[in-house]
Amino acid sequence: MIGTTFSLRLTAMGMVLAVLITHGAVQAADRKSITARWTEGPIQIDGRLEEPDWVLAEPVSDFLQAEPHEGGTPTERTEVRVLFDQDRLYIGVYLYDSSPDRILINDLQRDFESREGDVFGVIIDAFHNQRTGFTFFTNAKGAKNDSEGYGDGRYTNLSWDGVWYTASQVWDDGWSSEIAIPFKTLRFEAKENQVMGINFKRRIRRKNEDLYWSLVPRRYNSLRVSLAGDLLLERKISPGRNLQVKPFATVNLGQTRSGSQESNEFDPAVGVDVKYSLTPGLTLDLTYNTDFSQVEVDTEQINLTRFSLFFPEKRDFFLENGNLFQFGDVPSEHGPRRSEETQLFYSRRIGLSSAGKPLPLLGGVRLSGRIGHFALGMMNIHQEETEETPSNNFTVMRVSYDLLEQSDMGVVFINRQGGATGDYNRSYGVDLNLQFLQKLRINSLVAGTQSPQLAGNNLETKISSQWDDGFLQIRGIFTSIGENFNPEVGFVPRRGVRNYQYNLSLRPRPAGDGFIREFHPHANTKYFTDHDNVTLTKDSHYGFELKFRDRSSFEVSYDPQFERLREPFPIREGVTIAPGDYAYDEFKVEYSSDLSQILSGSIDLVTGGFFDGNKTSIDFAANLLLKPSFSATANYVYNSVEVSSASFRADLYGLRLHYSFNPRVFADGFLQYNQDIGKVLFNARFNWIHHPLSHFSLVFTEERFTGFSSDVSRALIIKYTHLLQF
Repeated sequence: MIGTTFSLRLTAMGMVLAVLITHGAVQAADRKSITARWTEGPIQIDGRLEEPDWVLAEPVSDFLQAEPHEGGTPTERTEVRVLFDQDRLYIGVYLYDSSPDRILINDLQRDFESREGDVFGVIIDAFHNQRTGFTFFTNAKGAKNDSEGYGDGRYTNLSWDGVWYTASQVWDDGWSSEIAIPFKTLRFEAKENQVMGINFKRRIRRKNEDLYWSLVPRRYNSLRVSLAGDLLLERKISPGRNLQVKPFATVNLGQTRSGSQESNEFDPAVGVDVKYSLTPGLTLDLTYNTDFSQVEVDTEQINLTRFSLFFPEKRDFFLENGNLFQFGDVPSEHGPRRSEETQLFYSRRIGLSSAGKPLPLLGGVRLSGRIGHFALGMMNIHQEETEETPSNNFTVMRVSYDLLEQSDMGVVFINRQGGATGDYNRSYGVDLNLQFLQKLRINSLVAGTQSPQLAGNNLETKISSQWDDGFLQIRGIFTSIGENFNPEVGFVPRRGVRNYQYNLSLRPRPAGDGFIREFHPHANTKYFTDHDNVTLTKDSHYGFELKFRDRSSFEVSYDPQFERLREPFPIREGVTIAPGDYAYDEFKVEYSSDLSQILSGSIDLVTGGFFDGNKTSIDFAANLLLKPSFSATANYVYNSVEVSSASFRADLYGLRLHYSFNPRVFADGFLQYNQDIGKVLFNARFNWIHHPLSHFSLVFTEERFTGFSSDVSRALIIKYTHLLQF
């Protein structure tokens, strides 16, 4: 009987595993397909689709709604045709519109905000492995937005920029667009009768209608390439060598005044970035005298917590292929924020001081991409010595292997090696990421660190699972972090803790096209304990959100909090919270209006307890949009805190301006005042894309402190880059 029961269990497990493994094959049998037509004549990228080959190419028009009615019939017709020659893939699309005067074109800049206007995009899985992909989106004025993705959309790099061309035209019955993508940009293995994965997406913003040719449920992003169709190319093509050389020159005119002393500097520099495709899937990057002077400065943040603030990476060298270096789970839209999660590799530890100031990088090398079922990311960068910081060499190695249809496992190694003997820090780990039935994810990892001054208690273990079927989302996380877990090239908000997280949310939708599009009740709880299971923090969130037809939203929530302080918490100079147990409640109200309108805004109000006192915070933003060239956003953050030892204000004011002269010339301005520390920050940038991925930039930055301080720092930076592609 025992043997029979065991046999039945094995059989049942085998059947379940077979279903999970073969699920992708079942999907493949239902994949749509489109055949690209070979073109002999030149295709002029002007958005008009006037060449005879466009007429001869067979169109596809069987789009489906992902939003608002998943699987529903589109309200407007879309026709897509595909051509190719030896060097390029061409996509021509006619987007019929019954009200062409209402087509929304809200932005012209590179990597424009595609959610707030009418757009068309193509998604390409060049390797046809249902894991990796590129997106190319445009609007009715020919602006560009592109990205890359790995892990079937699990990792998305919105900062990736490729070489491609597009133009659009508006007509009496809609708009049309042409897109030309060099095969060098796509990177693939040359084969007879080439097959790639492909999908097309259209957004009709005034109706908040999202359409796909091969349906992608709304809970996923566009890079869910396992749900794409097939593109058939009936001739053998080659991606070519794809050698890119990008020399650059910069001039830094800086001035610093502190008290009665003033210093000026003239700092010209030259450097070069080189990119070469060693294989169709493996790219070698070399950089010498790396420069990030054109990158937008970090904005100020108010910190009323006991833990370090998280700032996003903005430098292209680390953003491109950066997803290949990701380790472990990736927080979803409704899960934990990345700023609350431990990261074994946090690229801002390289080339930036603890205060966010640039440090000189001599150069580096990076090898990234795919070989068969392996994804590789290897990087070495040398940071030069300054008066305040010693030299450091950084090595990052990440290898993962594809499992089943959409799963993988991998290892990572990170090393910081200082110039002095015994000055090093190492991190290493192994992770397993499983995905089944397009709805269930299970992620796990074990990581450790090695430092000469720390021994023992140096591990992190984590396991998380998530079920998301579009209506029900359940997520659970357990993390254990040792007291001496110390990834110096990583980000760790808290050490010596165990973390338990539980998330539950529902997304019911009323029938029809009423004012309310979705209800979203949700509950999240985070527990932090020490390794003796004594509770340190309990952070709960019980919310109810309404999402409206125009993409505006409203949420109310109740957030009970508990904090156990074992040490004094100096929240401000002269203001300290004493050790002890603190339980208090917060109440939140949030509203965000339709951001596609000329005037829009958002407001977040938080009020309630704060340790042994009270806190009220208001985060207000007002947006002005003069379509399609000008936008302005004014922000005000109000913080009023009263505790037993004192009361204080910590406010933040900001103004951001943008103007697009055309899709290749932009100007930005940013002004911020941090009342808490009396700091004024001003940053202005002018950028001209004079050639694909080639820029002329002017950047002016000024930092000063108000009050009795006379500290001022200014810099005017001129940078020129030019891409040479072979």
